[in-house]
Amino acid sequence: MKTRHIGLIGAALLAVFLTALLAAGQKNDQAELALKAAIKTEIVDGNLKGAIELYKKIAALPGAGRATVATALLRMGQCHEKLGDADLREARKAYEQVVREYADQAGAATEARTRLAALAGGTGAPGSPTLTVRRILTGDVSGQVSPDGHFLSFTDWGASGNLAIRDLTTGQNRRLTDEGSLIGSEEFAEESVPSPDGRSVAYAWFGAKYELRVVGLDGSKPRVLRAGGDGVVRQFPLAWSPDSRHVLAEVVKADGTRDMMLVAVADNSAKLLKAMGKEPSPGGVFSPDGRYIAWVTKEGLSLFDLQTGSESPLVPDRTNPCVLGWAPDGRHILFSSERSGSADAWLVAVAGGKVQGEPMFVKKDLGRHPMGFTSTGAFYYAVNNVVGDVKIVEIDPVSGNVVSPLQSASRRGNTWSPDWSPDGRFLAYILARESGRTVIVRSLETGEEREFEVGERTIGIGASLHWLPDGKAVAVPAFEPGKGDSLVRIDVQTGRITTLMPFKTEYGFPRFDFSPDGNTVFYVKLAISGGNANRVVARDLISGQEVDIIEKPGLNRGIVSPDGRRLLIGVNEKGTQILFVMPAAGGEARELLRLGGEKEVPFWGAPWWTPDGRYIAFLKGAKGEAQIPNRDRIWQLWRIAAEGGEPQRLGLTVGRQMGGLRPHPDGRRLATTDFEANLEVWVMENFLPTPKIAK
Repeated sequence: MKTRHIGLIGAALLAVFLTALLAAGQKNDQAELALKAAIKTEIVDGNLKGAIELYKKIAALPGAGRATVATALLRMGQCHEKLGDADLREARKAYEQVVREYADQAGAATEARTRLAALAGGTGAPGSPTLTVRRILTGDVSGQVSPDGHFLSFTDWGASGNLAIRDLTTGQNRRLTDEGSLIGSEEFAEESVPSPDGRSVAYAWFGAKYELRVVGLDGSKPRVLRAGGDGVVRQFPLAWSPDSRHVLAEVVKADGTRDMMLVAVADNSAKLLKAMGKEPSPGGVFSPDGRYIAWVTKEGLSLFDLQTGSESPLVPDRTNPCVLGWAPDGRHILFSSERSGSADAWLVAVAGGKVQGEPMFVKKDLGRHPMGFTSTGAFYYAVNNVVGDVKIVEIDPVSGNVVSPLQSASRRGNTWSPDWSPDGRFLAYILARESGRTVIVRSLETGEEREFEVGERTIGIGASLHWLPDGKAVAVPAFEPGKGDSLVRIDVQTGRITTLMPFKTEYGFPRFDFSPDGNTVFYVKLAISGGNANRVVARDLISGQEVDIIEKPGLNRGIVSPDGRRLLIGVNEKGTQILFVMPAAGGEARELLRLGGEKEVPFWGAPWWTPDGRYIAFLKGAKGEAQIPNRDRIWQLWRIAAEGGEPQRLGLTVGRQMGGLRPHPDGRRLATTDFEANLEVWVMENFLPTPKIAK
């Protein structure tokens, strides 16, 4: 609120200043100064209505140059557009005035005509001369479109996480790899980018080591471009060079730093372009001539010159921008910016590595999930509308039968990752907003909800959240610009945030749990950070010392028993899931349960200890079970004695898209995340300015 008040006050002072200029009849140099001030009000302060008033005064200022007035009118129309449908009439009037009275100002007039055509056509239709936005398909959004527009690359989760392509004409899918093992998240493809010549796809492969690979569409076997290990915990492709000879890759190291690498496809040689430190991912796209790479820094958009190895700022922007793509005409860069309060699409003209004019608004709420340009200028992007809803179900702790059905714990909206306080009086969870993640603590007695902001830190939407055993704070994994990944403690009384320990995310956010005294964190360290197998590691929060408790291939979780004396270990072994129980201090791991084979589907979500420590509860699916609407399979609640024996089926059944269950200390209530996945691919066409025709 403080920023908005400052913006309003600044706008008022500028209005007084412009009124004085009007009365005094100042010349164009003063009008240009006023235009810069108005643009600041629009972009930096985000005060669109205030900026409109300033643009009006500039347009009426005696002695103002025609270029200055045309720009003011054009930007005034864009401000009206951003304010929504109620202001579209005023936007048209501003654009029409530019076209009618300032046709000699070619750039402004062309853009005004483009915006008028877009407003007249609405979303338009395929092949129309107006801006068109249409949905292509629903499904995975991890890849990109081929430059010829024939296919999309994606991770086929229905085929064990293998890399595949979808023909956009026929709708048929074709797998390019055949080695995924989705059970237990052992091996699968991640980000993928088709080559400009349409012959290959570069992709990230998660397995024993995190690898950067390339595979041909001709049926040839995948080839490793960069192996994992040696301090590399993650690497993935961002873009191909236009000649299909190099891949721009981002490499994440064990210390949390990032390197931008240029990898030659012919011989796998790699060249370091820039060490990014612990800043967030910069993204990156090549210019069509192959000379530049556009990416983002903490200051805004930047260009890296591949000929000279130098970097220069392009567009200043500290509102969390993202480079979306470089248009095939080579003259425009599409980027996402929150300068207007949401992740909108903007277009900036470039020539010779320099900006040509101010950025132009393109579309509201485009987001920041680019899937690339085609050679015709169509831009593909993804919409990720995964919505979580924290719910509570009450069961009979003996039979597992439902006493009270699932009910939403809050009306907050997109909520995730619930956990009960040790005394059972509060429920904490993560609230996902467009502006970031917030931790919510809800009183079960009064229904009061308190919010705890995390500032510049970034919490993954599905990240683990745990109460500390003393009930005074919650812990979440977070990324902080300039500092990297860590496990942070949020005091639920004061909101004060402190760092508990470095916490490398590696792949997603590692699972963790606390000892009953809160002095030790047990967490999973993946093999990709070093070693031959995943490990459960115990870290003393006082001394910082770490001890390996157990090491096994496929190990994925270590859950502390209520008394702190035992660990529940989860292992995935070639499609079979196994549970072990072992001493928390280390020692022999005793096999408790093995699930898999033709008749059994491994458990969904995380298993858990019952509050009395006597049983292990888990969700298990069965092949051939009846389907329920909008779910792939139903899952049943089972338990097994911690000392061993035959598993016992309880009465609770939940849907496939239900997260792991978290038990209340009373053993009667369970909290979970009910989520709805809505992944879509859209295309935006006819938004690039029409090329000028030479006289």
